[in-house]
Amino acid sequence: MALIVLIGAQATGKMTVGKELEKQIDGKLLFNHQTIDIFANYLGYNSYTFGLSDQTRKELFKAFVLNKGENTTESIIFTVLVAFNQEDDIQFLKDIAAIFKDAQEDVYFVELVSDIKIRLERNKHADRLAAKPSKRDLDFSENELLTSFKTHQLESKENQLKETFEPLGIQCLKIDNTNLSPVEVSQKIKSHFQLS
Repeated sequence: MALIVLIGAQATGKMTVGKELEKQIDGKLLFNHQTIDIFANYLGYNSYTFGLSDQTRKELFKAFVLNKGENTTESIIFTVLVAFNQEDDIQFLKDIAAIFKDAQEDVYFVELVSDIKIRLERNKHADRLAAKPSKRDLDFSENELLTSFKTHQLESKENQLKETFEPLGIQCLKIDNTNLSPVEVSQKIKSHFQLS
């Protein structure tokens, strides 16, 4: 059993890579907006929505660990955007990792980074727009992508990912997937962590 977390800024390909990884290992994808949009449909995108979304994810992960042997999959592949300079975001990653680590299960963090030009192109991809209603207003989503790129630290500094999380027993990997296909990235992840 494992938790595989794909971390990255908007349109770095987290969901697409997660879908490919799902085909290569015994894992199921939970992408960020699946829980966010449940609550946003009723509340809009605000602190209540994000709080309820985080709570739901944690409860799912706790149930997954407790239900070992009965789950429909061996691993959860989870995608999330974090600001590396926001302690709340770092704490969230530590919290979800602890759910698995406390049960002596494996946790893997993979950070995906991509060139801003490529991210703007990916932001318009049909699969992304179909899966994420809030991204369909392209003017808004492009502005959000560009603004957050300037105002938040959405990419870890050199060795920040490893120095922050490897002491907690979390295996880490950072991949620049600007020029890699989702299949190539998922194969790298599978090979690096020896996933099956």
